[in-house]
Amino acid sequence: MLRRLVHAAVAARERTEAPAPGRWRLTGGEQDVLALLGQGLSNAEIAAELHLGVTTVKTHIANLMPKTGATNRVRLAVLAARELTERTED
Repeated sequence: MLRRLVHAAVAARERTEAPAPGRWRLTGGEQDVLALLGQGLSNAEIAAELHLGVTTVKTHIANLMPKTGATNRVRLAVLAARELTERTED
């Protein structure tokens, strides 16, 4: 029984893995927010940097989560940081 439960959990996780960064179809605003999120900025800091409202930043972050497969802000920030690191290594 435990093996089946673990197998089902692993299979479910594999189905929800984030797509590769090149496959994300992001708007310009989403790309900007994602880049700053990857640098560790708060919503207020991102808003100030991009001259946007905090609500707009929150909307971009909410839209980014399903597009990237991130389940929360922390995972989204980790994905963003990884993408930034990969870009600078190229």
